[in-house]
Amino acid sequence: MEENTALFDAEAVEAAATWDKQIASGSYLRGNVFLNAAVSSVPSNGYILDYGCGPGRISAMLARRGFRVLGLDPSPGMIAMARQQPLDALQVEFQLSSTCPVEAQQEAYDGVVCSSVIEYAPDPEEFLRRFFTALRPTGVLIISFANSPSFSRAWYEFRYSDHYRAARKHTWSWRQFSRLLKRSGFRPIQDPVFFRSIFDDLAPLRFLPTSRFDGALGLVVAVKDELGPEAHSGF
Repeated sequence: MEENTALFDAEAVEAAATWDKQIASGSYLRGNVFLNAAVSSVPSNGYILDYGCGPGRISAMLARRGFRVLGLDPSPGMIAMARQQPLDALQVEFQLSSTCPVEAQQEAYDGVVCSSVIEYAPDPEEFLRRFFTALRPTGVLIISFANSPSFSRAWYEFRYSDHYRAARKHTWSWRQFSRLLKRSGFRPIQDPVFFRSIFDDLAPLRFLPTSRFDGALGLVVAVKDELGPEAHSGF
């Protein structure tokens, strides 16, 4: 994933400004989806790893709800923007990390949050297995995936994001991603929440529920399977 660092560095200032504007207007849907999932599944004051935290807006939202948060990202530009936030006395720390380092931190976290990162990973299964190692036995993985059936995803990539499409390595249907989770030792505990639709930008249509056909992203909450990754290695 290191080869994408320059891409994300170049986007850091714009990403932070865009999300700050959405937060101020109460329309930061991505942050709200992740925050709601964490509040409903991670113990109060739990320790959360936000891997691929970008400019740290989700990390800060989690910390303001009482969680202890470590935000990691391989992009120096993103980490710089994350540290510039008014963090007051929040229990949140941001660190630069060129790789996913969690194999050395066994059972350290009550939750792992991972927003729009796994689609860039060279080996998604190994990526998830490191999170399996990092989570405590009762820990929760909250992760989004690039939803392949989405017409909104096709439109966004055609209209806005050629450079991201070139860097991205994977998309999945929910069936494919659920199998990947199981092979990696995780058990989804609910159906995914789909979000990021072209209708989000059209005020008269924002009330429409987002489905797997229009949501560019799916968010999944999963727990560790007691049998571990090996139980599903041939799945």
